[in-house]
Amino acid sequence: MILRSALLALLVVTSTQVAAADLPHTTSHREEATSILAISPIFSQLVAFKMPLAFHVVNEQTSTHSYIREAVLDGETAEQWTQMITVTGYQGVAADPGPSPAALINTIADGFKKACPDTITVGDLGSQPIDGHPAELAYLACGNVSEGGNSHSEAALILAVKGTQDYYSIQWAERGPAQQTRVNFEEQHWLARLQQLMPVFLCDKVAGEKAPYPSCVSRLPSEDKPGDAVKKDDVIKPATASPR
Repeated sequence: MILRSALLALLVVTSTQVAAADLPHTTSHREEATSILAISPIFSQLVAFKMPLAFHVVNEQTSTHSYIREAVLDGETAEQWTQMITVTGYQGVAADPGPSPAALINTIADGFKKACPDTITVGDLGSQPIDGHPAELAYLACGNVSEGGNSHSEAALILAVKGTQDYYSIQWAERGPAQQTRVNFEEQHWLARLQQLMPVFLCDKVAGEKAPYPSCVSRLPSEDKPGDAVKKDDVIKPATASPR
């Protein structure tokens, strides 16, 4: 996957040495709509956003200074998928002053450029704070990329957020048939994808607080708050991590 390769390259660039983190896990509130509130303790903060119910986690890994979780549509796998939502964390690299969100986007874009120099599309969708934190939104796409002997196109909407100490990103990627031209940016389609993930916000950890992280859930707008308490069955279990 182009996006995964680009994220791995980013880890080489951000070579800050930090202590290992506890394995993050995800908890959720059931929604009446088609999504759940996913809250993940990733290093120094909790990362919250809406996860569409049609997705399931297929991979979750934590290393010394990085975290990644991948979810695909029901019936798809980490290798064979048409849509993937990826959450990443990079520990310690946002400490003041730290790189800008645009720098993270540019590093990920470099991975796309290497994969498809002739059909690359890079779209800067602007900088706007997320929950008071600096953030950058971008669109990246490859018209034709080969992986495992198969060719396909791949496009992704990427949100990079600078936390208090760490960097986080949320990406929604889609694959399609390979094409010899650049993939056009379909504004309404991708803005609808972004809207499905909203609200995105970061919460400070509260000592001793466990899932479902009520202090973080309480920050939801009143119209988004679930009416029922979280049940045991509402917890999204981490996928079995596999080395890459």
